[in-house]
Amino acid sequence: MEVDGMLRIFNRSEKLHNLKYSNYIGDGDTKTFNTLSENKPYGDDHLIQKIECVGHVQKRMGTRLRKLKLVYSKKKLFDGKTIGGKGRLTDSLIDKLAHYYGNAI
Repeated sequence: MEVDGMLRIFNRSEKLHNLKYSNYIGDGDTKTFNTLSENKPYGDDHLIQKIECVGHVQKRMGTRLRKLKLVYSKKKLFDGKTIGGKGRLTDSLIDKLAHYYGNAI
């Protein structure tokens, strides 16, 4: 549904508003951008560039760190301790890392 809607928006923008979109701000889902690139709503001469939304990049980083923490929660690391716990990878530390990562981008 998102793919079809975005394709409709791009296809009618020139006719309705006399404008061509140059950038697509995406959330990491490549289906929409790939469909726009394949359909070339403005012809071969006008390429659309994808820009990643920083908020979504931060969210994906946090999600992957939480998954990593879950996978390794029962396993001992090289120092004999688990990945989580005091002074280790906690949810608040994951939030901070994701925030700092977003600021760095």
